[in-house]
Amino acid sequence: MTERTNDFEYVNNLRILKRFVENGSFGYKEFDDEVFRTLRDRYPQAYEAFGKEHKQDVLENRTSPYIEGQRSTYPNNPDKDHYLKSLERLRYVMILFRLGYGSREMAMLKVNSKRRYPEAFKAFEVELEDL
Repeated sequence: MTERTNDFEYVNNLRILKRFVENGSFGYKEFDDEVFRTLRDRYPQAYEAFGKEHKQDVLENRTSPYIEGQRSTYPNNPDKDHYLKSLERLRYVMILFRLGYGSREMAMLKVNSKRRYPEAFKAFEVELEDL
C-alpha cells in the first residue's frame, strides 16, 4: 500500500513541477515559491527535462504572422532571405529570453537587433506576450 502511495505522490509531484515550468518558471525567471523550490531540488533531472521539452514545444509550434507578412511583401527582393533569417534569429532570441534562457552574448544580439529592426521587435513583443 505504501508503494502505491509513493508512486502516486511521485507522479503528482512531477505534474506539479511540470506545471510550474509550463507557467514560466525556468532559468532566471524561477518562482520564489517554497513548493517549487522543494520539487526542483528533489527532481533536478525532471526539472531540466521539462524545461527542454517546453522550450522545444514553444519553438516548434509558434509561427510568426509578422515574418510571414514580410515574406510575401517583397517576393523578388534578392536580399529578402538574409533579412528574414535576421528576423527569425531575433524572434528566436526573444523566445529564449521569455523562457528563462539567456546569456550576455544573447543579450547583446537582442539589443543590436532591436535597434536594427525596431518595428519587428515591437511586433514580436506583441506576438510573444503570452509566453
